[in-house]
Amino acid sequence: MTPELIIQLIAALLGTGGFVALFLIIEKKAAAQVANTEKVNEQWQLIVAQKERDFSALSQKYEAATDKIDKLYDVNTELRKQLDVANTNFAVSKLMRCHVIKCINREPPFGNTEEVKQILDGGQNI
Repeated sequence: MTPELIIQLIAALLGTGGFVALFLIIEKKAAAQVANTEKVNEQWQLIVAQKERDFSALSQKYEAATDKIDKLYDVNTELRKQLDVANTNFAVSKLMRCHVIKCINREPPFGNTEEVKQILDGGQNI
C-alpha cells in the first residue's frame, strides 16, 4: 500500500463517517449480545421454575408413598400379632385335645385346664 492510498482511505473513512459507522456497528453487536443473554437467562429461569415444580410434586408423592408404607407396616405388625395369637391358641388346643375317642372321662393329656390357664397367664405354678 502506498502512502497516497492510505491517506485516501483515511480521508474516505473520515469524510463519510466511517469511524462513526464502526462505533455504531460495535454498539449494535454489544446490544444484540446483551439481548441474547437476556433471552437465555429467561429460558433458564423457566427451566429452573419447571424443575422446582417437578421437585415439589415429586416430594409430595414421596411423602404420600412414605406415609402409605408406614401405615402398611403398622397393618402388617397388627396382622402378625393376630397370627401369633391364633397360632398360640391352636397349639394350646392341640395340647388340650383328648386322644381317647368316644369316652365318658375325657381328660386332656397335658393335665387339667387350670394348669394350662396358669401357664398361659404366665403364672407357671405347676
